[in-house]
Amino acid sequence: MKVENLARSIEGHHAAHLHCHVLIDPLAVTARSDHALLARLRETLGEAALTRVHRADLAHAPHLHPVLACLASPGSSPSSDLLELTARAAHRGLHRHRRYLCGWLFSEATPATVAAHLTAMCRIPDAKRHFNFYPVYEPVRLELLAATFRQVEHGPWWPINSWLFLSSGGRLAHLKGQSGSRHSLPEPAQRIQEDVALVERVLAVWRVLRAGSEDASQCQVPPLAAVRVSNHIDDARALGLSAEEDITVFALHHLCIHPKLNTVAAVRSMVDAAVNDRRPLAPMLARYSEAQWCRLIDPLPVNERRL
Repeated sequence: MKVENLARSIEGHHAAHLHCHVLIDPLAVTARSDHALLARLRETLGEAALTRVHRADLAHAPHLHPVLACLASPGSSPSSDLLELTARAAHRGLHRHRRYLCGWLFSEATPATVAAHLTAMCRIPDAKRHFNFYPVYEPVRLELLAATFRQVEHGPWWPINSWLFLSSGGRLAHLKGQSGSRHSLPEPAQRIQEDVALVERVLAVWRVLRAGSEDASQCQVPPLAAVRVSNHIDDARALGLSAEEDITVFALHHLCIHPKLNTVAAVRSMVDAAVNDRRPLAPMLARYSEAQWCRLIDPLPVNERRL
């Protein structure tokens, strides 16, 4: 999506009764242009329009806390120039390890209320009800959190009416908040947040592999790519794989060849050897040529083939 079209799509979610915010993560600064964005917002909107989202784990460095910048208050509209500026920053950071621009949030609530809600969202309990901090406002983490809910609207988004962000596949994702009773977090939520570093590692390699494809349609990862990666990581563990390298190569082969690759007898034998004999999985998989993989997956659904 072009920057101008992205900005127009974001603007289309604004309504006269809502605040329009953009969420910025100073921890992700990697370029001079990123510094310039926050400076431009501060200069244009004023310091009063910037609200820090408290991070208890960074209490010693409040300047690194996320910034909720209010682009428009109820009764006004966000500047098209600022929306394009933020859209450009979002595109620029799409493939970085940590994104500077995390998304756009529309809410009837005050900035302070939204900031406090974001802080609360980041406290996720483990199986023993011990709370840990996870920055779930980061786009990949948010995408994975949303996917744990059977119905996405049951997620803990309210009092945020609409939460927009670029998904791992580069598309504009939209989470809608619902008022009313809260739904509990699904059991896998905390475990999946623990997996984010591994998910991002697999994503980064997958993007490189897709970019090297001769097929132009293969040069971008598909929508909700992070969710696909996470699902294959779960599949690998369910089969008994525990070494990170084995899980990584398992996931990449399923992403690049066929999502049901583990149903092929030869592949299951190699996975069993990795689990039972503690043999590295990568060298076993590497023995197969592309032509051999094509023959192995011939019985599998054609519409899901990646070769």
